[in-house]
Amino acid sequence: METMLANVCRSAAERARWGLGPTVLLLALFLGVGCAPEPVGLDAHVTPPEGILSRADFVAVLAEVQVVEAASSQRYFRNDNERVKLAEAYNDVWHRTGVSAEVFEASHAWWWGHPEAMKGVLRDVVDVLKDMEVASNRADSKASGAGADAGTGSAGAGAESPGDLKNRTPGGTPAPSSK
Repeated sequence: METMLANVCRSAAERARWGLGPTVLLLALFLGVGCAPEPVGLDAHVTPPEGILSRADFVAVLAEVQVVEAASSQRYFRNDNERVKLAEAYNDVWHRTGVSAEVFEASHAWWWGHPEAMKGVLRDVVDVLKDMEVASNRADSKASGAGADAGTGSAGAGAESPGDLKNRTPGGTPAPSSK
């Protein structure tokens, strides 16, 4: 009886290893390939029509708009009329970038109408925002170091508050305050 049971187990193990094993492996391979998401790194290369911002220009303006929206959502404009401050911040973006609100809105609609290309645009916007953060941190470090060297122990009276979106340079870093 034991030998018969051993033979049954051995033959079941051999069938599982040779009969079912390759089938399961092949099935898993097909499922893995068939269900794989699209590669993220492939950008659709589209050329916007006239009147629509190029990818580089749209990325630059969209990054600035994201900064304005972030400041608004963080309620940096607490004690002021938020709508007025938000409108001023947007007007500042339009002035610095040389893009009108109408052109931005048309470009926004066009780029979002091309979702494959928009994936790359959004990655570029994140990169620009990271660069802006690094530049801002460096400026803060230099201001803190200069204030400490002068014996004041602070960043000095000319340092901007994080919510001050006025007088920014096109590169994205805050300009010296004109207060």
